[in-house]
Amino acid sequence: MNRFFKWIGAISRMSGTISSWFIILQMVLTVAIVIERHFFHRGDDWSFELSWMFYSMVFLFAFAYTLVEKGHVKVDPLFKLYPPRVQAIVESISYLFIFILCVVLVGYGISYAKEAWAIKECSWHTIVGAPVYPIKTMIPIAFGLLGLQAAVEIIRHVTIAMKGKES
Repeated sequence: MNRFFKWIGAISRMSGTISSWFIILQMVLTVAIVIERHFFHRGDDWSFELSWMFYSMVFLFAFAYTLVEKGHVKVDPLFKLYPPRVQAIVESISYLFIFILCVVLVGYGISYAKEAWAIKECSWHTIVGAPVYPIKTMIPIAFGLLGLQAAVEIIRHVTIAMKGKES
């Protein structure tokens, strides 16, 4: 089981690396947009499309990474006052809510992505009409990975709550 946890953690960390590359691409694109508008007095529709696509990929890939690195918001000053078992119970319940939300979002995301692929959905924001079905496909994948990481955290914290320490 521990090997499985490490495998899920490694995938979640890899998604963080992918997210960071999208941040770099977003920065390069933003600089290119500024240069294009400032020096050439024009803006392209493709840059707007690509910009929101990169931006959405940053967040989608960062969900599970942020969870595995314990980067989500927590009220630590109060939380640390409780014994480890109580902390583990509270964490288990919190991660259970995340897991349930992810199951729902994966379900909706799959049908959302299927529909987008079926009609080869394109963006209607600009004349470029960039395909959006690859981005919509990432929604269930991202929430699936977040759900897996939440499941790992649930099991880990239930173990701590029962045994008083991590096995």
